[in-house]
Amino acid sequence: ATAQTATAPQPLPTLRIYIPGGAGGGWDQTGRALGASIVAAGLAGKVEYENKGGKGGTLGLADFVGRFNSDPAALLVGGMVMLGAIAVERPAVTLAQVSPIARLTNDFMVLVSRTGSAPATMGALVEAMRKDLGAVAFTGGSAGGVDHMLAGMMARQLRLDVTRLKYLPTASGREAVALLESGQAQVAISSYSEFQADIDKKQLTPLAISSRKSLYGVPSLSEQGVGTELGNWRAVFGPGQIGEPGRDHLRRIVVAATQHPSWIQSLQEKKWLGALMHGKDFADALVIEQAIASAVTMMLRLKS
Repeated sequence: ATAQTATAPQPLPTLRIYIPGGAGGGWDQTGRALGASIVAAGLAGKVEYENKGGKGGTLGLADFVGRFNSDPAALLVGGMVMLGAIAVERPAVTLAQVSPIARLTNDFMVLVSRTGSAPATMGALVEAMRKDLGAVAFTGGSAGGVDHMLAGMMARQLRLDVTRLKYLPTASGREAVALLESGQAQVAISSYSEFQADIDKKQLTPLAISSRKSLYGVPSLSEQGVGTELGNWRAVFGPGQIGEPGRDHLRRIVVAATQHPSWIQSLQEKKWLGALMHGKDFADALVIEQAIASAVTMMLRLKS
């Protein structure tokens, strides 16, 4: 036996993965891909999934804490969207009641316009925002989510009155594209994978991406003079009352699963950027991300 198998975590008979979002969404895809890799790596006999969406994941978070907070074989999927929702909703149950286990992926947002309609470039968008911010309609995911945050951060970076930002929330990338096509919105924001097919077909024009440097051939906001970056990361959390050994066991299972070929294949197929971070590093990063979410929600004067 190699040193690695000697320290391999004890497999769980059954692992529960709780997904605080709807079927088919980003958290659902992430949770199911992770669960499949945990089973493929022999780290759990089987995985049971449960979905409960609503209010940016805060409904599921409260349900998870209420039912599984001392279960050593349960994981909760979450991410940056949940931090925004917590900042807006101010629910009784927050991430303080669960344990950070590991960040898994990071996704960056792309700003697109409908090909053949204004704004055709990032420069034109900046000019239009400066001329009359309220005349530029942005669309993307839920109010207070990462897409909305990004639009607010851009307006702030351009020293504009953020309260005049016009943002139309939607439930899916498809809905956002429909708003562009009808002319109700000029700019849509979502993860690159959501818009990729339409970008490839030249129906949507990518203006900028929210990473630090260009990605997928799209120049970043920062490279185009709007010093803003934001990642839509996804992670798993464990129950809050299982103690350090229980947390460590879940962490080792998750980290081992991310090294399995099936997880690596999921990253490639779904165009996710692997961004594994765990232990104290992830706990520390979480504090910073929570501060960003709170600051942006206050800046946008968002209330539920």
